[in-house]
Amino acid sequence: MPAAETIVSSPPSASKGRAARFFAEPIVHFFALGALLFVAHRLVVGDPRVVVVTPGVRAEVARRFRDSHERPPSPAELEEALGAWKRDEALYREALRDRLDRNDATIRTVLADRVRARASVGAPPRAPTAAELEHWFATHRSLYETPRRYDYGTVAFPKAGKTAADERERYERALKAGVDPRTLGRPIVGGNLTAEELGERVGPALAARIASLPVGRGERFETEKDLLLVWVNAVEGGLPSPDELHRRLLADWLYAEQTQATDQAVRAIIDRYRFEERR
Repeated sequence: MPAAETIVSSPPSASKGRAARFFAEPIVHFFALGALLFVAHRLVVGDPRVVVVTPGVRAEVARRFRDSHERPPSPAELEEALGAWKRDEALYREALRDRLDRNDATIRTVLADRVRARASVGAPPRAPTAAELEHWFATHRSLYETPRRYDYGTVAFPKAGKTAADERERYERALKAGVDPRTLGRPIVGGNLTAEELGERVGPALAARIASLPVGRGERFETEKDLLLVWVNAVEGGLPSPDELHRRLLADWLYAEQTQATDQAVRAIIDRYRFEERR
């Protein structure tokens, strides 16, 4: 007869020792912690592949439809728009899972601009004082003032002619009566020039006289060779009207103030980070 098999059982204390050694292994701790974190994340955040269409989402989709079409959507149009939103949301989340946002310079720039815009909204502008506007104008005058241009005309009566003075007087009376100088038979020399250009063309003395004339009024002038009649048809450039100047000053000051506040807010965000260079 075959010998009876003898089964030797490990004492209970030995089994408990092996179990204790198993659970004491660091690798077991690592996987157990990972499992706990996974469960906790799902409980707090939920499954990232579960897209919840809340009433707020429906209202936002409907608002975008109204803004685009200038009317509320029909039920069928709203469902179609929601379908497009679900598609884009799923693709967006998949892109985040694949970390596509980390390698696309365009997306990186868009997100940075969004943060910058949010910082701008958080820095509301204040109204400037009169002194601040005056200081702004004094330091930025060239932004608002353009060189004056003088649309002028001159008619010359050569002194070599004995009747030059009489001819100029008759011509002047005709101008005061409203006669168009182009019909009076004498060449008119003029232009539309700045004060600097006038000085180069007619000399500093006549240029200064033209710049001082009221619009529409002629005046006599004399050079070494000629008796002249000089008038100004229009003056362009210089500073805008007081109301227009104030409007532009206020807009530019507010823009500069908002830009400065936004830059400070962005700087505060950047200062939260530490940059390390590795080679």
